[in-house]
Amino acid sequence: MKRISICLLAALFAVSTTAEPEQAESGPPEDLAAAAAEQAAVAEALNNPLSSLWIMFIQNDTTWYKGDLVDSLGKSNLIQNTTLIQPVMPFQLTENWKAIFRPVIPINSFESVDNVDVTTGTVPDFTGTDFDRETGLGDIVLWAALSNSYKPPFVWGFGPTVMLPTATDDRLGTGKYSAGPMALGINITDNWILGGVGQHWWSFAGDDTNKVDTSLGEVKVDRSDVNLTDLQYIVRYRYSALTNIGAAPNIQYNWENDELSLPIGIGFDTMGKIGRLPVKFGAEVHYYPVQDDDFGPEWRLRLYFVPVLPSPGWSKRALF
Repeated sequence: MKRISICLLAALFAVSTTAEPEQAESGPPEDLAAAAAEQAAVAEALNNPLSSLWIMFIQNDTTWYKGDLVDSLGKSNLIQNTTLIQPVMPFQLTENWKAIFRPVIPINSFESVDNVDVTTGTVPDFTGTDFDRETGLGDIVLWAALSNSYKPPFVWGFGPTVMLPTATDDRLGTGKYSAGPMALGINITDNWILGGVGQHWWSFAGDDTNKVDTSLGEVKVDRSDVNLTDLQYIVRYRYSALTNIGAAPNIQYNWENDELSLPIGIGFDTMGKIGRLPVKFGAEVHYYPVQDDDFGPEWRLRLYFVPVLPSPGWSKRALF
């Protein structure tokens, strides 16, 4: 997964050098000015999660985990990789209200542990452990936001969020149906983008047990309920009309076991073009000064690639 992230990062910088606006082409100055203004307008709209743009947000997170559990396995860290595919589909409900649908489809690649002896209690003994990487679909999250305040400087929205047990392997998901509220509020000015997106899930159905491969064979263990808060805080300085400097890490608190993961980060995002297609891309590095001592994230490399899709005409007209 390190190799995948490095290749993605190299690709992002390659796009930054090859997918610039068509300013190098010869043409009338007024055409160049119009193209630059159009790209700046698209960049401005992409800074607003409640704009009318339809986009395909593709994000890749590589996370290095550490802790007492990792040390006991004789490993310096465990690496997990997740690619999130997030189509963002806004449409106008009424003259004043807008709805935004955003499915989050995760492709997980987790390094897990086999041959665990779980018969000794809540703190397992490890006997002849093996490491195995499992890759597949994770739990899909669906959230929808409603808003009648979607034009800068301050935009906000609220709605439901649902987590579905769609993982292709027990190790890649929660095994639970979970739901709860979501809300966002972001202040967008000429110099700063500040705000956050909060979600919380409680499980209400699903599998109560999980099959685990151990040194004694396959056994069933209790699955934890889901009681999880995720807060993505956004701090970005607007370096130019096309480029932002900052980050949007995710704070998570697991109420079931009182575990807090709190990151800080830095990065950039900017606009480019692939042919005539506007594209936003960026990279961030997050460090976790607060995380679980037994098993928690230490570093995260986040890469993202956001092409702008053609918006259907009906999505911009009031449906009611």
